[in-house]
Amino acid sequence: MTTLDGTRILVVDDEPFMRMTIKAVLRAAGRFELAEADDGDVALTEVERWKPDVVLCDITMPRMGGLRFVELLRKHPQAHMRETPVIILTGRAEVTTVIAASKLKINGYLIKPISPKQIAGQLQKVLATRQAIPLI
Repeated sequence: MTTLDGTRILVVDDEPFMRMTIKAVLRAAGRFELAEADDGDVALTEVERWKPDVVLCDITMPRMGGLRFVELLRKHPQAHMRETPVIILTGRAEVTTVIAASKLKINGYLIKPISPKQIAGQLQKVLATRQAIPLI
């Protein structure tokens, strides 16, 4: 049992295979409560309804992408929504994308693929501080 056991994590990715893979990695890293959404619009509804401890979110998704999701989340009138930590989990490593995400006060940025050790370390750090990552 780890200090992360029971953490509620919302996995947001448009690809069902990626959601399944991310959830498998999370299960290998700890005993989490997991939920999923296939785009930013569904994720907003899930954050309001389910109140996760943290959101793992892809950037590139149809309908509403990850950056727009974070932008709307950070502007939400309800504090629990605005303050929900978000870790971007994406294949995009371009500096401009990382900076755009940082400006939205994300809490972490991981490049796919990830290991259980990487995700557990990032989750511990984010949940301990709940601070946005500094701009590059």
